[in-house]
Amino acid sequence: MNISLQLMPLLMLWVTYSDIRYRRISNIVCAAVFSLSLTLAFSQHQLADGIISSIIMFLISLLLFYFNIVAAGDGKLASAFAVALSPQQLISALYFTLLFGGVVAVIYLIKYQLIQRRSPEKARGLPYGVAIACGFGLQIFASYL
Repeated sequence: MNISLQLMPLLMLWVTYSDIRYRRISNIVCAAVFSLSLTLAFSQHQLADGIISSIIMFLISLLLFYFNIVAAGDGKLASAFAVALSPQQLISALYFTLLFGGVVAVIYLIKYQLIQRRSPEKARGLPYGVAIACGFGLQIFASYL
């Protein structure tokens, strides 16, 4: 198994922890994900497709950031993961990310609205890096195993 594929879960765990705890995804982690994704794309001879996927994801993320739907770290993370995928696989990764995002949203809705009865004004937003790591990670592992 490719060493990059073995290291990816560690970065996914770090992203998950950091985003839940601090609502922050560091540039260093995004750079590490990008490096591993680049290595995976190169090893599978799909570097050109990976670059195209990353550009597509970056443009989508830029649009979502402009409308204040996602944070900048989420967009950078998704673009970094996208390098490991072809444009066709990117569509599946986005679908998985949306599914995981729904799960995260339900968990946070239950936690903050029903259990803690916190007002919506005090909401910190969703740690969408968790959904991105899970959705893109699932597609990457499905593609490379």
